[in-house]
Amino acid sequence: MKNRGQEALGAPERGQRRRFDRTAIIVDTAAELFRSKGYDATSLQDIADEVGILKGSLYHYIDTKEDLLFAIIERNHALIITGNRAWQELDDPIEALRSFIEGHIRQSLLSPTDSIVFVRDFRALSDERAALIVERQTKYDDDFRSLVQRGLDQGLLRDGVDPKFASRAVFGMVNWVHYWYHSEGRLSADQVVTELSTYALASLLAPIPPRG
Repeated sequence: MKNRGQEALGAPERGQRRRFDRTAIIVDTAAELFRSKGYDATSLQDIADEVGILKGSLYHYIDTKEDLLFAIIERNHALIITGNRAWQELDDPIEALRSFIEGHIRQSLLSPTDSIVFVRDFRALSDERAALIVERQTKYDDDFRSLVQRGLDQGLLRDGVDPKFASRAVFGMVNWVHYWYHSEGRLSADQVVTELSTYALASLLAPIPPRG
């Protein structure tokens, strides 16, 4: 059953679209266990038990536990980066920034488990695999920084905004939404997208009062 947040955001039901896909079931199960127990504390035996197969049967699908972590992070990346493109159609830098931030939050909320695993357990990837993700993430971050620079060039943002720091600050704000948002809470997913993006955008627009 979809929760209120998934319905608002238009998320497909994972169980229906993957009912007969054993690999996807294993990855989904690993993601839930990594989220609840942590990557380090989850064993392949735990995953096999939850799926209902022998541990040795897992090796028909993966070589190592890290393969599962990488699969989770890759699909999370693909969901966000591929899905967050509406901003590209907007000429106004401020509206494009708003759309970028809203799209990032919206896409992240479509798959909160994967997003939490990505943010929390990325450090467990090997250097080689981490480099692949960082390369894609850098391009995504560069797109956001370019929008910030466009806003600065047109005098639409407050003085002193640094595109690189702005990127870190905004993503640092929105990437943790999964730790406090609950679909049964006071705000719907759509309200969270609107409110959180408004706060994030305000950090670039609002003047900072002088000290003292």
